[in-house]
Amino acid sequence: MPLNLYDAWYFIMGFLLANGVPHFVFGRAGKLFRSPFGQRSPPKVNVAWGCANFLLATIIGLALAYLGLYDSYSLILLLLGFWLMVLNFGFSIKRFLNE
Repeated sequence: MPLNLYDAWYFIMGFLLANGVPHFVFGRAGKLFRSPFGQRSPPKVNVAWGCANFLLATIIGLALAYLGLYDSYSLILLLLGFWLMVLNFGFSIKRFLNE
């Protein structure tokens, strides 16, 4: 079965979900962490950014489900986007923490 154009949204959803986790966790822990703009930001900014990522992923997911746009590759693409972002963060965490 060929990939459809909407399948890219599942990859983006996985990316957003994984990207929201470190921002939300560091923010709730009260730690300074790199903001989406490449500079260290206060915890409130990171909590807001993490929640924005979660909210956007939820909106995309609900829209795709409402429109019936899913196929056998959808979950695989969501997980691929999620794990690529997790690996990216995992391999670069020392760089973020040593700034």
